[in-house]
Amino acid sequence: MTASLGSKRGKRIVSLPSILCFMSLIVLYLTVWSNMSFNTFVSKVNQIFVNSESNISYSYCITDSTKYKRTPYEIGDDDALRMQNLLKKWPVGKPKAFIYYLIHSNRTSMFLESIRLLDIRFNNQYNYPVIVFHENISLDKINNIRSSSKSDIYFQSVVFEIPDFLPQNFTQLSCHWYLGYKHMCRFHAKLVYQQCIIRDFEYAWRLDDDSKILRPINYDIFDYMRERNLQYGYVYVNSDRPSCTVNLWTNARTYVKSNSITPTFFDQWKENQMYYNNFEVSRLSLWLSDDYQKFIDYIDRLGGMYYYRWGDAPIKSIAVSLFVPRNETHCFKDIGYRHQKFKNT
Repeated sequence: MTASLGSKRGKRIVSLPSILCFMSLIVLYLTVWSNMSFNTFVSKVNQIFVNSESNISYSYCITDSTKYKRTPYEIGDDDALRMQNLLKKWPVGKPKAFIYYLIHSNRTSMFLESIRLLDIRFNNQYNYPVIVFHENISLDKINNIRSSSKSDIYFQSVVFEIPDFLPQNFTQLSCHWYLGYKHMCRFHAKLVYQQCIIRDFEYAWRLDDDSKILRPINYDIFDYMRERNLQYGYVYVNSDRPSCTVNLWTNARTYVKSNSITPTFFDQWKENQMYYNNFEVSRLSLWLSDDYQKFIDYIDRLGGMYYYRWGDAPIKSIAVSLFVPRNETHCFKDIGYRHQKFKNT
């Protein structure tokens, strides 16, 4: 998958209940019509986001790193606002969860097959919202995706740039890879958790545009996670190339020592080992915690996602081994799944 990426650090905002996010989106509409600058918009949102009652801290909801560009479709029907309305009517007892993809406009046909299989083998029965993050795909493609799926789909446009703490003409030192892939890794490791559209959810299931569910899933995986107090679910453990993770584990060990962290199972986690996280079910409080936010900020600013190719998979795997008890992780061995050459049968 390709994407491109952004970077300026987010402005810290306290968490808020759904009604305040609703108010912020009203301000967002005014931004469009009045040509209000982005910085002015952030300031106004910060004035609204006070006295929060949410029990999950979203410190990085509005950020300069994901500048909001509205497509003609979004101006007519804002999906972040529609999501807040959905949450107001959320069924009592059902886990507050969503499924998400990051897609590129030239891979929509592949994505359509992925979501078709997701629909018939899970979501037609359990009916969770699907969020599609994208870089301004066309209105025609948006409409085609909506008409091709029975899932309730929400589109969120994001804009990506090279982080401002890196030189624009930086040189890749090893594991040379196209820039869009590195942008994608940074999005999944950090920027996705800054998006307002995910506010007030408890669980997320990440899939790639070429992920394929191979057979029916006859239970609610989010219910499964909640009932067993699980924080992280996966289907496979893989290893990354040492040339791509140069200094990542060394820096992680330095971070552990300098911050006096007592890891849960990092010392037993082999170097370059990673959860194959194109299938990833997780509790959002893990990624929104101070522990993870401080860790990912440290890793991010080292620049290894760009100088090498520190992927979101090894970064988040290290985080899980640092902060999550091993008995709160789960391998979904029973779920038939394919991603490229990997097949879980």
